[in-house]
Amino acid sequence: MTTTTTTRSRFTRRIAAAAALVVAPALAFGLSPAAHAETGTQHFNECDLTHKDDKIWDGVKPPAHGTTGEHSPKNPGHNLQVQWPGNDSTRGFAVHPGKQDIKAVQDLLVVPTVRETGIECPNLLRSDAPNYFKDAYDSIHFGSSPDWALGINSQDGRGYDQLHIHLTRLYGAAREDIDRAVKAGKVSKDEHKWVDQVIEVTDHDQTFLKNGKHQYRAWNANGIDTNFFAKLNDDVVTPLYNHGNKHAAMAHEAMLVTLNHEGNGLIVLASDTNSGIHGVDQIEGIMDKR
Repeated sequence: MTTTTTTRSRFTRRIAAAAALVVAPALAFGLSPAAHAETGTQHFNECDLTHKDDKIWDGVKPPAHGTTGEHSPKNPGHNLQVQWPGNDSTRGFAVHPGKQDIKAVQDLLVVPTVRETGIECPNLLRSDAPNYFKDAYDSIHFGSSPDWALGINSQDGRGYDQLHIHLTRLYGAAREDIDRAVKAGKVSKDEHKWVDQVIEVTDHDQTFLKNGKHQYRAWNANGIDTNFFAKLNDDVVTPLYNHGNKHAAMAHEAMLVTLNHEGNGLIVLASDTNSGIHGVDQIEGIMDKR
C-alpha cells in the first residue's frame, strides 16, 4: 500500500493529546470489566479518537461492527487469515493484503480486529495488550523472503488510522548498513542504551526520501516475546521527554523489527523527525515491497 503524509492541520489537532499519552499512558483507557469465558482474559478496549471507519479497518472489522464488510476466522473475505484467540475478536488480528486487488506476498499488513488508531494508542503500552508484533512474526510464512521486516509508521507519516504492521522484506542496502553497525558494536542488547544508539541506514529511491541515509535508534532485543510499544515508550520516548524534548511522543515514532544476521535476537529500529536526529516519520524507505 502507498502511505501518504498526514496533513498539517490533522497533526496540529492531535499533537497535544499525543504528548500527554507519554506522561500517563495507562490512565487514558481502561479494560472492559467482562472477562472472556474461554481464556480468562479481559476484552481489549478499542482506541479510536474519531470513531470513523477507514479503508484498512473496513477490510478486517468483525460482524459486531456492522452489517457490511464483516470478517471472521470462518469468513476471512479477502484477508489471508483472520484469528480470534479464544474466539475473542477484540484480541484478534488479520493478515491483510497491502493492495486490495492482489495478495502480494511482499506487501502484507497485520491488522488488529479491534479499532486501534495506531502507534500512539496508550492501551498498547499495557502489560496485557495483545502482542501484535508477535502476531506479525507468526505470519511471516505468508511472505516469500527470509529477510523479513515488520514495520509501523508514525501518526505523522501514515495514511490510514487503523493500526497496521507492514509485513514485507528488508531493503538490501538497509540490511548491509544494519549488519555493519552490529559488527562495529554500535547496537547492544542493553535496552536502556537504545535512546543513544543511533545508526545510519540507507533508504531506497522514493520521492520523499531522495535515496539517502537517515538515522535510526537501534536495539538488539532478545526475542519477539516482548511489548515493543512499551519498550519504545519506556526506553526512548520517556527519556527524551524527561531530558527536555517536550515534543517527544509515541505518535511521532516509526518502528521496525527484523532479524539480527550478525548475532542472536532481533534488531529493533525507531526513528522520528523531532528529537534531534536526522530521522524519518515512516519506515517505507527501508522496506522492499517489490
